[in-house]
Amino acid sequence: IVLINKDKCIGCRYCAWACPYGAPQFNAEAKVMEKCTLCVHRVTKGLRPACVDTCIARTRFFGEIDSLTRLIREKRAERVSLGFIGAKTNTEPSTLYTK
Repeated sequence: IVLINKDKCIGCRYCAWACPYGAPQFNAEAKVMEKCTLCVHRVTKGLRPACVDTCIARTRFFGEIDSLTRLIREKRAERVSLGFIGAKTNTEPSTLYTK
């Protein structure tokens, strides 16, 4: 999980420029960058991120990549893509997308 330290952020927006996924967003009111934390306050307590628990379609999953890969294979997903579908980055994301 990549976090932004708001105490050290000077709002220069370089992280937004450098991020291949466009995740960091500038909060004009607070004058700092922000992004999803995957509910790190929940994850550190052994809970899932809120978006996973509240997804009406039950299409979001969270956990170790190997467990998720097995789950996807069991559900016979058509396609598995690591990271953002269609993204051309030189990163090693730990997010899986299926179709």
